[in-house]
Amino acid sequence: MNSYEKIMSQKGMTEFKELVTKWQSLSENIEAEASSLPIFLPDIFLVSRSGTGRTHLLKLMTEYLTDVGNLMNFYGDVRYFEFMLNYCAPNQEFTEIRRLMAEVNNAAGFRSEYKGIVFIDIDEWHNHYTEKNFLSFLEYLSDNSDDWLIVFSISDKYKKEIDNLEAVISAYLRAEKVVIEAPTTEELLSFMEEKLALYGFTLKSDAEEMLKASVELLRKNEYFDGYKTVKMIAQDIVYAVYSSAKRPEKALSAEMLSDFTVDGEYIKKTVLKIEKAKHIGF
Repeated sequence: MNSYEKIMSQKGMTEFKELVTKWQSLSENIEAEASSLPIFLPDIFLVSRSGTGRTHLLKLMTEYLTDVGNLMNFYGDVRYFEFMLNYCAPNQEFTEIRRLMAEVNNAAGFRSEYKGIVFIDIDEWHNHYTEKNFLSFLEYLSDNSDDWLIVFSISDKYKKEIDNLEAVISAYLRAEKVVIEAPTTEELLSFMEEKLALYGFTLKSDAEEMLKASVELLRKNEYFDGYKTVKMIAQDIVYAVYSSAKRPEKALSAEMLSDFTVDGEYIKKTVLKIEKAKHIGF
């Protein structure tokens, strides 16, 4: 399976797939025209929520652009890096441009420049996007980012500010909005079953319904980390089953997974961990 097929086989990610389909046409047309003129991809304004697999998406994007070969160049020790843009009040020294420059130099390594993807989390600026520091940052990017594909990332929980924030960014850079929808309960359960299948386990219908209810409960929390949390649940199911006293059956029943019910200790602890992470700031 090539990188394009891998992206198209992903669950959800409808708008990202549409973007990559356009890139595929662009790549083929450039090849057909044998054009020597540079084509600059628009930067990306990524709207998503925790648990939609943003780092996974970034890896898929990098793999695709590397494989296709004629949409952008990569040069440096890494092909992408992630940067959290910290908030600085107007009366504070704005150090984020200097910090980004240091990260770019790190990404370049021993090379003279960096060409690649720069993923910038701007959550802390969701209601500060008209302040001079943020505008200075955008101006810096517009003057220095010809060799970068910039991916601005914002959580979809800031719905009220997203349109205005996109407009501000678009005043400085060519940016295309891509919304990554949160995975459904059915998609998350299917993902869990895929992970369990790696160990030869299947779910009986009662276990499937029980885990579906547990995943649905977790999804109601806006800080639920989607696929990441579900993967950990699958791993803990495997651990719990294999570490029981008797040899496990491969078809798992609800009775065998009693800790993973909505009222079970495991799910209660998972809900508490999500709440703690929210307050700590993850």
